[in-house]
Amino acid sequence: MQGLRACQEDEDSLIDNEYIKERKEFFAVLAGIVFIFLAYILIYALNDWSWTNTSASGFCEKVRESWIREPANTISNLAFIFVGLYILWLAQYDSIEEDPSLSNRSWFLIMYAISCTAVGVGSFAMHGFNTDWGGWLDLTGMMMYITIPVFYNFSRFLKWTEKEFCMYYLGTNVILSILDWQFNVGIFVWGFSIGIWLAQETAIKYQKQPIIIFLVPTVIVLALFLSSNPGNTPIDFVKKEYEAIILWALLALFLHKMDEIKFERTHSPYFWGGFGAYLLATLIWEPSSTGGPLCDPDTLFQGHALWHILGAVAMWCFYKYFRTEVDRA
Repeated sequence: MQGLRACQEDEDSLIDNEYIKERKEFFAVLAGIVFIFLAYILIYALNDWSWTNTSASGFCEKVRESWIREPANTISNLAFIFVGLYILWLAQYDSIEEDPSLSNRSWFLIMYAISCTAVGVGSFAMHGFNTDWGGWLDLTGMMMYITIPVFYNFSRFLKWTEKEFCMYYLGTNVILSILDWQFNVGIFVWGFSIGIWLAQETAIKYQKQPIIIFLVPTVIVLALFLSSNPGNTPIDFVKKEYEAIILWALLALFLHKMDEIKFERTHSPYFWGGFGAYLLATLIWEPSSTGGPLCDPDTLFQGHALWHILGAVAMWCFYKYFRTEVDRA
């Protein structure tokens, strides 16, 4: 009887191990997130259950004297973490036999999901704790996400292996993170990377027309700049972003000259859905900041929290968009 019970226990253990193994990416990242949040709590405890050297984020919500200083702006970041974990959960149904891409169980997909969760973990620290290191983690997560499409597209254009992609992507983000800590380059990297991504997407369809490859990102980033910086003009944009504009022009020439792009993606509905969600979030950004017409510090319905949720929707849409890729006939 004891032998039968032991066999049953071994079988149950095997089933549990197989269950975890089939979802190893999900459980590994989940464990990492739990570890980071436990570290947040430990830091708070070691600091005599308080945060020191704090300053409000400037996104309207009334600051509380507690572990989570901006509740709505903080908790809404769980949307980013949910999207990243859900992508990893779905990975168990993806093939591992095909050419590695975001359409199957590969390091491309894993890194995309991790970048989504990094935004949530970093922004949670920024709004939750109002510390300088929390703000740095916030921008580090943002840079990790916005550079993932850039490096993924280059990996598709230049035929990088998964190892090369991870090495270039992670190495660059380590450098960017250090530079942001020292020189506050995060916001520039965000806008510049959006331009690179848009140029790449334009090149997939209009590779033989470098002027279009240059104009599309420039005009769209200009529109985003003006919507999030009321009172500024296109001349202000050129003065502040001339380095990016020059680099986009050089990128357009590079994309035009490189080997023919031999795949295509379907833009409707996911690309436009993601673009629309991000555009709406950008339009909400400034009016919902401190002193803006949508700002009400005492309510839990915060415009910046809605920015987070819309950003998570955009992440999901872009994930689905990348998976529409097919080789040209």
